[in-house]
Amino acid sequence: MKNKAFTLTELLIALAVIGVLIAILLPVISNLMPDQNAIMAKRAYHGVQTVTSSLINDEACYPNKTYALGDEARVGFDDGYGYADCTLWGGVENQNYIDEEDANSKFLTLFTNKLDLNTNDSESVLLNGATTYQFTTKDKMIWTAQNMNLASTNTDPSIELMIDVNGADKPNCASATQEGCANKKDFDRFTVKIHADGKLDILEDWALEAVGVDADVTGSNK
Repeated sequence: MKNKAFTLTELLIALAVIGVLIAILLPVISNLMPDQNAIMAKRAYHGVQTVTSSLINDEACYPNKTYALGDEARVGFDDGYGYADCTLWGGVENQNYIDEEDANSKFLTLFTNKLDLNTNDSESVLLNGATTYQFTTKDKMIWTAQNMNLASTNTDPSIELMIDVNGADKPNCASATQEGCANKKDFDRFTVKIHADGKLDILEDWALEAVGVDADVTGSNK
């Protein structure tokens, strides 16, 4: 008795069915896979939230001067002066009391000290025509401090941290309006705006959704 083999037509039909099944299942499988960028965005925001909260409540570096008179009044991170008890900014390590206000440098010095930095990849860079400070953490995320306006003379004392959650890897997307950034899972950049009073704003919708927060570090709703 002879074995019956598949005909060419039957093989083509089988391959076509397999192709259709793959086309149907691939998007489903893709959606079930964890979004690594979203996970890293949540991790980055948690780091910003934790460090910001610890600094705004650090009386040694940011004493409460909200009720001081005149130019001595300070909200929080708009205070650039050095104090003896703040060892990283004007205290024992520097030996000299800092009496010239530099709120941006003070915040970045204290903020980055609390992160696990790859110090070899930290530098001042020129971005969009303005000098900014860029640093890399050991998880390969690239952080760029921009729009640094923490001085109390500004109407909205704040600083923005743009975080590239997958580091040097492309596509460097923050929204679907950018070319080549239609796939939501490609979004890998977002910005956290840190206000002088410690409140946080996430400026990109994808990151806001990924992080899943609707409150700032002070506990009040946005």
